[in-house]
Amino acid sequence: MQAELSEALGQVVEAWEYFGQGQIGALYKATVAGQEYVVKTSVQEDKLAIEARMLDDLHDAGIRVPKVMLSQGPFLMLEHIKSVPKDRSAEESEAAKLLASLHAVTNESRMYGYYYDTTIGPFPQINEQTQYNWALFLGQMRMMPMARRCYDGGRISKQMMERLELLCQDLYKRIDMSRITPSLLHGDVWSGNILFEKQGACLIDPAIYYGDREMELAFILLFDTFGETFFDRYSEVHPLSEEFYETKVPLYQLYPVLVHVALYGGSYAGQLEQLLKRLKV
Repeated sequence: MQAELSEALGQVVEAWEYFGQGQIGALYKATVAGQEYVVKTSVQEDKLAIEARMLDDLHDAGIRVPKVMLSQGPFLMLEHIKSVPKDRSAEESEAAKLLASLHAVTNESRMYGYYYDTTIGPFPQINEQTQYNWALFLGQMRMMPMARRCYDGGRISKQMMERLELLCQDLYKRIDMSRITPSLLHGDVWSGNILFEKQGACLIDPAIYYGDREMELAFILLFDTFGETFFDRYSEVHPLSEEFYETKVPLYQLYPVLVHVALYGGSYAGQLEQLLKRLKV
């Protein structure tokens, strides 16, 4: 692979070191002309190409992400982000600043979804940008496709599938859509997907689309990624809706929990049940 990357770059890859395992392939650290880079590899070349495109779009929107150095075939070569240790409060403040900026980005058509289909982990995210109705998009393009994947994989029962279908039919009754505008979301903000360098925070591994910005915040609460300092700083820019904690948090956590049920099953199926009970479904 080192030789193949050298040929693709037209430069010698001086060092090649295993870095870790991602959802769709192995990661390596490569040294080229004395500089270190992260190289993602996969036989699923289309997914690497989508990730490169998402990173380029975030960069063009002024959001700090690793620069794409090469996207070709089985290789995605990225700037190596060098993390520095910081205290929890500083990290949360920097994350709030970055995500508040991200969520200020909208699209001219004011539609939910995206211009092309994206990915979350190993799964596709269908992003038909044809809907002005957030509840319809959330149900038809996020919750139900992932619920079907879980059901087809034997991860959830037919009864739970029917409960999710019933919920998605009535989403518009649960959300005040008059106060929601499409915001650009990272889509997968957990602690492993946000790095802290000397000058601030940096997002990696995006799963982007336009949606309710509080979808991102519910995801952050689900995995306890950030705490009080983050929410205090973030809400100075984007105040939380009155229905956020009571209604949106359990509702919006369904999609990431379904993703984890599809990936791992087990305890996440129990978490899904708890959310449905909280929503009285």
